[in-house]
Amino acid sequence: MKKITILMAVMLIASFTTFAQHGGGDHKHGSPHGGTVKSAGDFHIEVSVKDGMVMAYLLDGKEKAMKNTGVTGTAVVQMADGQTSTITLIPSGNEGFMYTLDKAKKYNKAIVTFTTGGKTASASFDLTAKSKPAEDGHDHHH
Repeated sequence: MKKITILMAVMLIASFTTFAQHGGGDHKHGSPHGGTVKSAGDFHIEVSVKDGMVMAYLLDGKEKAMKNTGVTGTAVVQMADGQTSTITLIPSGNEGFMYTLDKAKKYNKAIVTFTTGGKTASASFDLTAKSKPAEDGHDHHH
């Protein structure tokens, strides 16, 4: 009976650890384009901002970039004054989507949403963060 109790305790701890690692907790993401990667349901979304240009990518469950054919995307951006606007993402290359921020405005965050094959993936990104890359050269914010 004591062995069963110990075994059950170990299994319970292991399941909590697995949930914490996959449930948006503290797990690492690959960043194929050097941006910030966040979990989004069955997918991941990567966003990078450079000189007012926002690049967004839909990644599969293994964090590999997906082709942008048949994918639609929008970004709801929030300005520092609290106003929001919805932007249609424009395909860029074979994998990416882009939009340009108005350099005269200050932005707080963007909620990027992609739709493909009847599934939707959405994640929120901080547009004010000036973070340093991780040791592998990528930005791994969650």
